[in-house]
Amino acid sequence: MHNHLKALYARHGIVESKIHGELNRPRPDSLQVRGLKKMRLHLNDQISRMERRFALTN
Repeated sequence: MHNHLKALYARHGIVESKIHGELNRPRPDSLQVRGLKKMRLHLNDQISRMERRFALTN
């Protein structure tokens, strides 16, 4: 389970970088940014659930 949490954090970081990269372009694609933000929110939810489960087992 700990490895899965690490993977979620890594994916979150990648998505975060993509969001910043897109926003720093001269003409950011708002649909792309919206999709990436939805993905980031989904990852945040998954991370929160995993952390709660991990806290309950320890």
